[in-house]
Amino acid sequence: MKKLNCFLLIFALVFSLFPKQSNAATNDQNDSSQMIYRIMVDRFFDGDPTNDQNSKPLDPNGFHGGDIQGIIKKLDYIKGYGYTMISLTPIQQNDENGYHGFWITDFNKMDKRFGNLNDLKKLVKEAHKRNIKVMLDFVTNNTSSKSPWLEDPAKKNWFHEKSSTNNKENQWVNSLPDLNQDNPAVANYLINSAKWWMNETKIDGYRLDHADYVPVSFWKKFVSDIKSVNSSFILMADVKDTSDQTIKEFKNAGFDAVSDTALFTDLTNSFLTKGVSIAQLVKHQSVLDQTNIPLVNYLDDETTKRFVNNVNQKYEYPPSRLKLALVYQYTTPGIPMNLYGTEIAMNGGEIPDNLKDMDFRTDDKFSDYITKLIELRKTLPSLTKGSFQLIYDKQGLSVIERTYKNETTYTVINNTAKDQTVHLSFNKISKKNELRGLLADDLVRANSNGFDIVIKRESANIYAVAPKTGVRYGVIAILIFIFVGFFMFIAFAKKRQKQANN
Repeated sequence: MKKLNCFLLIFALVFSLFPKQSNAATNDQNDSSQMIYRIMVDRFFDGDPTNDQNSKPLDPNGFHGGDIQGIIKKLDYIKGYGYTMISLTPIQQNDENGYHGFWITDFNKMDKRFGNLNDLKKLVKEAHKRNIKVMLDFVTNNTSSKSPWLEDPAKKNWFHEKSSTNNKENQWVNSLPDLNQDNPAVANYLINSAKWWMNETKIDGYRLDHADYVPVSFWKKFVSDIKSVNSSFILMADVKDTSDQTIKEFKNAGFDAVSDTALFTDLTNSFLTKGVSIAQLVKHQSVLDQTNIPLVNYLDDETTKRFVNNVNQKYEYPPSRLKLALVYQYTTPGIPMNLYGTEIAMNGGEIPDNLKDMDFRTDDKFSDYITKLIELRKTLPSLTKGSFQLIYDKQGLSVIERTYKNETTYTVINNTAKDQTVHLSFNKISKKNELRGLLADDLVRANSNGFDIVIKRESANIYAVAPKTGVRYGVIAILIFIFVGFFMFIAFAKKRQKQANN
């Protein structure tokens, strides 16, 4: 054992003499550096069978038994990928079929099928031990169609009339009773409920569902009141219309982030098949990036078909397509959010087929790819804070340049059916430097004209610009000296042992 420890110490010493892959500093954990794992509580993991009354695991539209205890038991699984935040679907009391959490019957009670308040407090505590933030969905737009408020004459003016209207702030979305936030009693109730949950459980933020179906005037008061309690509390607006004007309105209302539904469409369409230009995608993202509010980017969520399902309909190979889309998502501006099951390339069509129970049997190679991608985003500030420029784009072969302070990275995406070569001139990179491939190991040194990056078909890599390293003869000499000395020591020790035995 002592010999083994000695060898490991020597190996560590030698390894430390070689240059690291990147000279990037560890990234700050601000909003833009968050990476969100989106969980539908009922479909993730059943950690407490005692609360499974009336569950129907074989009914795609029924409760399946997932709960807060199940998430607690899988926190290390989530931490292993490197996610920094979990986003949970609503946990308030729902009607009998509200497995998804959005049919709320009581805003101030937790649905017993998800657990109890102590379970939620424990989840937050255990997540924080692992440096994971916890965000809850908080519904303000509507109630369940079985809400007791509908039978209360005193609350008749708490709802808009059910009628056809072009004003989405008054619409009964999916036939759910639409709350009238212009009524001060409704506004105060919702705000006080939101304060109670944040104070009682110590969660880190809210995702506000269908935020653009609620008056901005209400949001200004909501944000102001919540921030007065905790200025660092994160408020993310889930909006369906992500026009430049809408995003500015929500930024001015004080939100910390806005979901980018329009980018969802561009992002999925750009990587479903080979040979698609990402120019329009980059243009859209660059324009909205000027609003100076982080945009939450996603490939699918609980309301959409799974990305893998859309790839299958194009008769493409899902893992390759998903890897390329994730590389783009994690190396461009915004906050990436992945729906549970993305890490196993989960398939699914329309609701509820897209919300199957989580399967924790993983493909190690695919899982390791996502883990490495997330780690690079954590450690390279240019990927979250840097300038953003598409410097090459031709029939699916693209290069994105990002620079922050003294760090420059290039994301090379080969969304074609052939191996490709990308040339970068000395106008971009000094001949004194080299390119180090970090997602897939690679080292590109300058030739007489610049740098030629060879990238395999349907693959991507992230390259960091670093000072050129030549042959380090001193290190090699030290290496030889140490290993020769080590084996001489072993031979001497064996000789002494033999003499002792005699």
